[in-house]
Amino acid sequence: MTAATLSAVGLHECRFERFGTPLRPVEDMSPAGPQDATLAFGGENLRYYLMRLRRRPAVVASMTRHLQATQCLGSADAQPWWLAVAEPSLNPDQLDHTSVQLVRVLPGEGLSLHLGTWHAGPFFEAPEALFYNLELSDTNQNDHNCHQLSDRLKLHLS
Repeated sequence: MTAATLSAVGLHECRFERFGTPLRPVEDMSPAGPQDATLAFGGENLRYYLMRLRRRPAVVASMTRHLQATQCLGSADAQPWWLAVAEPSLNPDQLDHTSVQLVRVLPGEGLSLHLGTWHAGPFFEAPEALFYNLELSDTNQNDHNCHQLSDRLKLHLS
C-alpha cells in the first residue's frame, strides 16, 4: 500500500484550537487573555529546557500523547518547523491520513498542546534545530503514550 502524503497548513489557518493554543507575540505588559496558553501539569516538577534535535525523515510512523502535561514548544533559533497533530479525543486506531493534520509553525510563533493531543515531530529542514520545551521533568519516562501507525504518513514540508 502506498503511504498517504500530508501537506502543511499554517498554525493560524488550521483551527489549531482543536489541538492546543497557537501562540503569537504579544506586547510586554499585555494582560492575560484567550491568546495565552492554559497550562496543566499533573506532576510537581516542571522541566523547561533547550531541546536539540537532529533532522529526521519527514515520515510519521508513530504518534505520542501526554495525559499529564500540556507540552509547550517554540523554535529557539527562529526556523520554520512542522508538527503532525491529531485531536486528543481520538482512539489510537483512528490515527491515519484522515485524522492527522500537518501544521507549519513560522519563526516568532509557538504552541501549547492540550492534554492528550497526539503529535509527532517537530520536523524541520535544517540539519539540526533548537526548541524551547516545557513539560514535566519525567514526561518522557512516565507520560509518553506512543502508538505505531498501521500506515506511515509522508510529510510534505512547505
